[in-house]
Amino acid sequence: MDSPHSNPQSPGPVHSPTPIPLDSPLRTHPKRNLPSNLSSTYPHGLLSGHPRTPSQQVSFDARKQEILNTMTAEQIEKSYLEVTEKVKGVLEEEERKGREVDEKIEALKMERDVERRVYERFKGKKAGG
Repeated sequence: MDSPHSNPQSPGPVHSPTPIPLDSPLRTHPKRNLPSNLSSTYPHGLLSGHPRTPSQQVSFDARKQEILNTMTAEQIEKSYLEVTEKVKGVLEEEERKGREVDEKIEALKMERDVERRVYERFKGKKAGG
């Protein structure tokens, strides 16, 4: 079977329906100012791990040119830092929520274990008495 890159009729790279896992060893290209687990598999690829499709690249190039024509380097850097700070904030919030869920699961497991022990004692007393 031909790869999508070897077929000139192919519209571009074929993406899997789900992103490449964040812990994949294929993710070797870090994004500046973002945590290392948000690396891409391509130098200028998407955070999903996939390269841009040709239509995405055209759109990206047009937006990039628009930004370069309307903003100074300092404004671009400031905007980039603001966006990366927002992303970091969202990541920290999601990590906090994940820890809360893990703590709740652990508490429920402990509660279930206590209930199981009480049930076993009750069952033993009922059978013996």
